[in-house]
Amino acid sequence: MKFQAEKKNVRVTGRTIYREGIRYLGYSATAVSFCFTGTKAIATLISDAESRAEAERAWVAVFVGESRQPEKRICLQRDRQDVVLYESSETKTVQVTLMKFSEAEFASCGIVELEIADGNAPGQEKLLPPPAHKERQIEFFGDSITCGYGVEGDVDNLEFNTAEENPMKSYSMITAGLLDAEANLVSWNGKGVISAYVGDVENVDADTSWLMPDLYPYTDAGRERDYFGTPREQWELWNFSDYKPQLVIIYLGTNDASYTREIPERNKRFEDAYVNMLGMIREKNPGVSILCTIGTMDPRLNETIEGSVARYKRENPDCNIRFVLLPEQIEEDGLGTFWHPTEATNRKSAKIIAEAAKEMMGW
Repeated sequence: MKFQAEKKNVRVTGRTIYREGIRYLGYSATAVSFCFTGTKAIATLISDAESRAEAERAWVAVFVGESRQPEKRICLQRDRQDVVLYESSETKTVQVTLMKFSEAEFASCGIVELEIADGNAPGQEKLLPPPAHKERQIEFFGDSITCGYGVEGDVDNLEFNTAEENPMKSYSMITAGLLDAEANLVSWNGKGVISAYVGDVENVDADTSWLMPDLYPYTDAGRERDYFGTPREQWELWNFSDYKPQLVIIYLGTNDASYTREIPERNKRFEDAYVNMLGMIREKNPGVSILCTIGTMDPRLNETIEGSVARYKRENPDCNIRFVLLPEQIEEDGLGTFWHPTEATNRKSAKIIAEAAKEMMGW
């Protein structure tokens, strides 16, 4: 039995584009889940793998049931391939989740169709209603740390590889697990509020070519620009009325710090943009609570972000908003690719964020 990844058949997690019968997974941790009775499940997937270097190819993971540990991880090596998601000698009723592990900047994953079968009773396989969404919904708006960039790599690595990304080991998905919440990640490595990461070059200008506030209104700007080549004015807008998180967690500023460099006028520009971003998020998500955090990697904008949150609260006293400062990572917990936090560091961060979220949300 073959079927498409439309919402009547699967639970869709995160911002995904559904176009001409194909569900595109771009952002980290975007996923589809379905339930069936049978012995085997297969997915036909498309990607832009053959035009990408090996280190930029898309990785997906397969979960069975409610397990947070993947049964398998698969690299999409071809532009179209069939992938066995689940197989058993016994006929069972199971829940299968296909999740994108690599992040939005690199290769895409499109689900052309899904197929289920029952080898013990051919033709008797049965697709069941999709699993329900969790009651608690959290949107994570962040950069590489939110994606799980290099979390399985090592600081001695000289190159990044999508094989070493794992959002399940990022503070974002760990926090969601601690809160029994469903997570929607809008995250992109190296990007910021007023500038992308610009390195240590002196007298450098801000890199404003691809900023997180600019991406926020769209379903998946990366697929539109990099995969479909759609003119910007035709990019699909995200349906904020269809997805209503109770909490938005923001982890942005690490990349901006490479540009602001504690220069007062740049810090003020960042503060103004951060406050405007908070207003945009709240406008798009009326009544939402907001938790802002920073601190694991670069501390230079910590105080500015705390001040931005305090300013927004003063100007909008009805908003349930909080700032949470995270401890800076330590070498004893390891260092991932390009000094990114390891799972151990992310777990420490997640515990702090989850406790703050419980208090502010009454969870």
